[in-house]
Amino acid sequence: MAGNTGGHGASTRSWLASIVIVAGFTLGGVALIVWNWPLFWVGVGITVLGVVAAGLVDIMGDVTEYGGSGAGGDPEATTG
Repeated sequence: MAGNTGGHGASTRSWLASIVIVAGFTLGGVALIVWNWPLFWVGVGITVLGVVAAGLVDIMGDVTEYGGSGAGGDPEATTG
């Protein structure tokens, strides 16, 4: 959308870091269910790598305080 100045930047790097974190967390959770401790620690390692990657790509820089001036956006924004 042109003119949208708020919300998530949705950069590919940020999405990739998020996917790595979720994949590691999911792998660790499945490993706990099947009682496989080595696989659990692999999942923990993947999650930690994803968190480090998220910090390196400045994932929090893709987010603004408010999601723009539309519905659910900046309550102090003036219209028109």
